[in-house]
Amino acid sequence: MRRRDFLKVAATSATGAVLFAGCGRIGDGVPESEFKIAQPVFHPNDWLHRDAWFATAAPPEQGGYGLIVRVFEGRAKKVDGNPEFPGIHGKSDARAQALVQELYHPDRLSGARRATARGSGQFEAIPWDSALQEVAQILRESGGERAVLITGRLSASQAAIVAAFRKVTGIRHAVLEPDEFVVLRTAIRQLFGLRTLPIPDLANARFLLNFSADFLHGWIAPVAMAHAYGEFRQGRLGQRGLYYHVGPRLSATAANADRWFPIIPGAEGLVALAIAQVLLTEGKVPQDRFGPYLTALGLDATRLASDYAPDQVAPATGLAAEQIRELAHTLVDHQPAVVIAGTSAAAATNGLFNLVATFGLNWVVGSVNQPGGLILNPEPPLLDLRVPDDAVLSLRQWTELFEQIRAGSISTVLLYRANPVYSLPGSSGAHEALQAAKHVVSFSPFLDESTTLADLVLPDQAWLEQWGLTVPDPGPGFAAVAIQQPVVTPFLDARAFGDVLLELLRLLGQEAPWRTQEETTKALAVQLRTFAPGGIPATNDKEFLVALQARGGWWDEQSRGTSSAPSVAAVQPRQPVFVGDENQFPYVLHPYPLPSLGYGELAHLPWLQGLPEPISTNVWQTWIEVSQATADELDLRTGDVVRVLTPQGDVELPVYVNPASQPGVIAIPFGQGHTAYTRYAVARGVNPVTLVAPETDADVGTFAWAATRCRIEKTGRRARLARFEGMVPAFQLEEFPIVRVMAPKA
Repeated sequence: MRRRDFLKVAATSATGAVLFAGCGRIGDGVPESEFKIAQPVFHPNDWLHRDAWFATAAPPEQGGYGLIVRVFEGRAKKVDGNPEFPGIHGKSDARAQALVQELYHPDRLSGARRATARGSGQFEAIPWDSALQEVAQILRESGGERAVLITGRLSASQAAIVAAFRKVTGIRHAVLEPDEFVVLRTAIRQLFGLRTLPIPDLANARFLLNFSADFLHGWIAPVAMAHAYGEFRQGRLGQRGLYYHVGPRLSATAANADRWFPIIPGAEGLVALAIAQVLLTEGKVPQDRFGPYLTALGLDATRLASDYAPDQVAPATGLAAEQIRELAHTLVDHQPAVVIAGTSAAAATNGLFNLVATFGLNWVVGSVNQPGGLILNPEPPLLDLRVPDDAVLSLRQWTELFEQIRAGSISTVLLYRANPVYSLPGSSGAHEALQAAKHVVSFSPFLDESTTLADLVLPDQAWLEQWGLTVPDPGPGFAAVAIQQPVVTPFLDARAFGDVLLELLRLLGQEAPWRTQEETTKALAVQLRTFAPGGIPATNDKEFLVALQARGGWWDEQSRGTSSAPSVAAVQPRQPVFVGDENQFPYVLHPYPLPSLGYGELAHLPWLQGLPEPISTNVWQTWIEVSQATADELDLRTGDVVRVLTPQGDVELPVYVNPASQPGVIAIPFGQGHTAYTRYAVARGVNPVTLVAPETDADVGTFAWAATRCRIEKTGRRARLARFEGMVPAFQLEEFPIVRVMAPKA
């Protein structure tokens, strides 16, 4: 066989990954019929210089959907959505595009290292074998009952490895994710009896009622939901979906709505109850549909009718009674309809109530598991692919855990892609706990605030260098699994987190179920064939695995999630509580996650730092967003530096005057304020967590970051904001009518 012919039939790269086998033209238009092969990083000079596309998966915190990566001469160049993967239609978002920057980040850690002194941020290189032996000895001394593994959201295959590690060592596992998602998962579990998140069928809905969820720019499944929203608006000839947004801030998602109903922060649940009251008393829906809704809220029909009429509830929500009735009538007049809620609605002191009361409306209007309604997702097809519910902690539970560490009952802390020192309020004791722990070991690929307190760092590989299985959550409405495979040959001295855990088991003299993370991935993937073929024709396991890698995943469109109506009360109706005397702190501080940086976990990537915030177009900094009415009251202009004071602390920030902001609400983005975490994140802006009072949800114990009051003081100074639209003030366009935004009394 000639060398040219041999290369033409080569199926894999040096990493063992299989080329993407999608149909049609991909990315920049390379025909599928053209020969493609990925080169390793250090490639022979005479290898053909052609494009290759490899299927892989997005990280679980970004949705876990299928991706394809363009590789040229062994280097990842471009990330796109996998056109074969269900729900995303070949689309991706900026966060997925920036995975390339994580891979080639100049501050990525290479090689195991030991701290010269804890907290100094200074480390010395040590051999990997020595580092692994040290960690194994630490685990022998502490024992599993005195050790905790703190991680971010894991991929499904990583979760399987951690489960095996826990079973053998007895170590505790604690998952750190934004508290709004802890509230969301709790609400869905109590309303529908499922541990997986649902997905709204926007493409087939006529009406969307959204309570504060920023579903077009973050939240859950933003890629799938953005595409479905396009279908909702203009995917059906002669029919355009109607979208009403109820929330305290005109986010970029709210700006896409037909109507925005500005409310007092945290009043989403009360509005939902009043809507249900109208539907009940006016007989707009059958009476038997109210059963699950009333049970979940601990109410009966009499109390709902008497206590939550729009005229009674309206003063506490910021809406007029007639507006609430309009919402109720529109909900039943435009069927099929779907109701969703999230982001700040879940971050109030009554967050669980808000989400149960809003999502529960889907029971009332008959939208659960119906076309154009709320589609429930089934559990992952394999038990090994599930993250235990009890591993995901609330702020209240984190505080208790850190107290145990400070008291010495837990002596060893292992950290993997979790940064509690930055993410949690100071009152949680995260920083003090890591300082007090006898041993701290981090597997982070970057030196973040928590990793700088580690004794040993064993850096993880970049996401695009690893093997894994990822279960999208929410899924597309049926069981789906994306396969992650390395698209390039690893070029730094780093090791996959799963490989390290499995090696530690061997050093501890224990039998590991798999040898590597790659073997784990393939072993679990083959089990999918026994569960259901998932549309992958294969006569044996090897064929199935190769086809799975080439396709980018497995899915079973016949599987469906089934609900169980609540049998006991999940929550009692509550009004939001705010920290701070209204006379001393007249405004409500309203933090919000940025579409680009999220809650700060992506602040180390310069592409995302430079991505303009959709409303203000600001980049690379922190600011506060004030209404025109507030600006006039305090004589403020865009660029003025003010002092923002809360009962928790104070900072100085520039002002962005937004005429569409709600008076009385001061918005501030999450994402900045890092004291570590690479050159691109350090010393930029402030972390709003330092301003927010450490209040918790009364039912779940999660961090209620939308429950703090503030005031503003002028400093007399100005600063130039880095903005895409420059420093020109917003002004009214002549062809559009002026909309007056009225302030509810918070």
